[in-house]
Amino acid sequence: MKYTQYSRKRKGSSAFYIVIALCLVLIGVAAWFAFSKINATEPKGNLSSMESQFESSMEEYTEDNSSYNNSENNVIDFTESNPTGEQVSDQEYTSKPEPKKEKTYTMPINGEILKDFSLQALQYSATYGDMRIHAAVDIACSEGTLISAVSDGKVQDIETTADYGKIVTIDHGDGLVIKYCGLKNVTCEKDTAVRMGDSIGAVGTIPSECSDQSHLHIEAFENGKSISILKFFE
Repeated sequence: MKYTQYSRKRKGSSAFYIVIALCLVLIGVAAWFAFSKINATEPKGNLSSMESQFESSMEEYTEDNSSYNNSENNVIDFTESNPTGEQVSDQEYTSKPEPKKEKTYTMPINGEILKDFSLQALQYSATYGDMRIHAAVDIACSEGTLISAVSDGKVQDIETTADYGKIVTIDHGDGLVIKYCGLKNVTCEKDTAVRMGDSIGAVGTIPSECSDQSHLHIEAFENGKSISILKFFE
């Protein structure tokens, strides 16, 4: 009697565990089936559609960005409208070249023109008693009258000749060279600078024109060509 009851209890316990196990199996199968059904019923096109839209957006962005970068209208050149500090400095502080100072001239003495410059028309020489050309200008003045430099320059030479006595030659620049002839008491020295109006000596005698009235004999050369000193006072 006791054995029979024990057997029944044991069989009941075994059956109970079997039922629990079956329930767990059924729950697992049901969960797997439900999960599989959800995956099976989910529309696959959604993911593909999202991927396609994303790729399309990226392509549009890339194209827009490329066109923006390559567009000439969108390029801003700051170098034209915004000069560098060095450029500004050059513009503000670079000194402009000063305009060339116009050269000025003054007559070496004030007096009557005894003989004008002429390389063609012959003029009478009282000393030689004949007609000859006169490549100089003779200005009447008393002996001892001070002679002034016609313009700024540098004393090129001081010499004494048989025809024109003591001669002071001054290079006045720009190709102009002047010979002041028949001087005495010369106050300048060779290779020294003189300013316009500076005294360079006094009127003396001119051997080749000694029969003429006392005067200054002045010869001028422009780039080596003989010219009239009066050209600068016209």
